[in-house]
Amino acid sequence: MALARKKEKSIMPWRMNLFNNHNRKEKAPKKRRNHALDDPEYMTKEKVRKAVIERDGGNWCAITGVTGTRLELHRIVYGSQGGKYEVDNCILLSVEMHQKVHSSKKTWMPILQDHVRCMKLGIPEKSPIQREPKRMDDYVR
Repeated sequence: MALARKKEKSIMPWRMNLFNNHNRKEKAPKKRRNHALDDPEYMTKEKVRKAVIERDGGNWCAITGVTGTRLELHRIVYGSQGGKYEVDNCILLSVEMHQKVHSSKKTWMPILQDHVRCMKLGIPEKSPIQREPKRMDDYVR
């Protein structure tokens, strides 16, 4: 009497992948790439800051004209909306104006985009931001 052979069951493809993510600790964590080392033309934050200073013609706040070392690089289109640190998406702002811009994003975003577009084209007189010598107290309220 011969032993009965078991029928080979084919396993459905969706069952094969059922437990692929079951034991995640065995996988090595992904390493973050440093794009600055891979590509010499990759724009780091400092390179973007220097390019923005060159585009705007100096190291000052784009809105108030205040000069100094406490200027912050502001992304016009925010990172949560897909904006990156690129020359066409960044602008230098003083600390006070940076806070003010973040408090009313919808108001300031189109103004800053138009300003960057005018500065890039070399027609600052058509920019919606026309700096006049004013006191900083006028902006901080």
